[in-house]
Amino acid sequence: MLRNRHFLFLWFVNIATTLAIELFTVTILVTIYEQTASTLLAAGTMVARTLPAFLLGSVAGVLVDRFPRKNMLISMDLVRLVLVVIAILFLTGDEKVPVAGIYLILAGLSAADVFHRPARLSLIPSLVAHEQLVKANSFIMASNQIMVAISYTVGAWLILAVPLRQIALYVVILFMLATLTAMLIVVPKRQEAEDAGKKESFWKSLVSGWNYLRQHPTARPLTIMETVEHLPHGIWTGALMLAFTTRALQGDASDWGYQVTGFFTGMILGSIGALVISNWLCRYPGRIIVVNAFAAGLFTLAYADSQTVWMAVAWSFMFGPPFAIRDVAQNSLLQGTVEKGQLGRVYATQEMLRNMVFMFACIFFAWLSDFVPIRTIYVIGGIMYLFTGAYALGNKALRESKMGNFIQPLEKVH
Repeated sequence: MLRNRHFLFLWFVNIATTLAIELFTVTILVTIYEQTASTLLAAGTMVARTLPAFLLGSVAGVLVDRFPRKNMLISMDLVRLVLVVIAILFLTGDEKVPVAGIYLILAGLSAADVFHRPARLSLIPSLVAHEQLVKANSFIMASNQIMVAISYTVGAWLILAVPLRQIALYVVILFMLATLTAMLIVVPKRQEAEDAGKKESFWKSLVSGWNYLRQHPTARPLTIMETVEHLPHGIWTGALMLAFTTRALQGDASDWGYQVTGFFTGMILGSIGALVISNWLCRYPGRIIVVNAFAAGLFTLAYADSQTVWMAVAWSFMFGPPFAIRDVAQNSLLQGTVEKGQLGRVYATQEMLRNMVFMFACIFFAWLSDFVPIRTIYVIGGIMYLFTGAYALGNKALRESKMGNFIQPLEKVH
């Protein structure tokens, strides 16, 4: 797999864009929180990132399945590059962030990612062999989490030491490198033909994608589970964790950074662990998804009871490995069982639904934090995770799902 240079090009595009987006968002979030002292306004950065997925998800899925995915990567990175240049012009000389203007920039970056992410994930099975899907997803997941951990750790330091405009310039360079690297990716002609969806009208393609997802025995329950889980995911926004750290633990922004770093360190180790147990993941992905849903609930309840910053850091770390292994199992299961010509629509539809729920959860829990103890919010989130685990356990098709040796066409999916 690591000798496959075109997969490595995709890997670099993935880590460069992840680092760019997260670094920009983290520094903006911290700046807005310090500038306004408002949890709700800081949470608005996450709303700006999730709203476009809700509005554009269905459109993105159709276009990703209709046009060459490599071209989608290039065009979306160019769009994001231009948007960050505009953001640099928005920043005033005294480094005050115009909140409304920055929300619009973040929404534009997220809109581009609505097209970029499904194209990126859908390219993986076109560049690597079926039996290497778990390893490829594990490798990319581990790299992603390293980039996000760097973003939170370095971003919190950079915002204190470097002007915001200069950080934005670093982000521009990252998008430029990602664009140039995407141009080097070559998809085999045979695979490119398989990736293309049927030549239908836009509306028919949209409807057929929904029908395919509705009938698919694995993708349907995974999508339901993912969507519902994004209610409790709303408690893990940077703004709410920062509020938990300051109110419940009497810590500060650096203590918040330790927790986030602990979580992503756990995610990195979990992704590496997925590589080690890749054969087992191929045989029992459904069971792994069920177990990890329950683990998320139990660890969230333990986090809510943390009495010190370091207890919170420890539980944040424990949350990471099962979460990463579950993500690898889920992506590999979808890539191994969904038709390639439908994969973009499946990913985009999932993104649309879960971001719709996540956006609501971000606003609701940020609002609720002004009226109830912050610990109570995390207890509620833990209980919600346990309910999703119960749903997964009760769904036989999901619980017993396995990665097939071939992709079933729609008419054979029941």
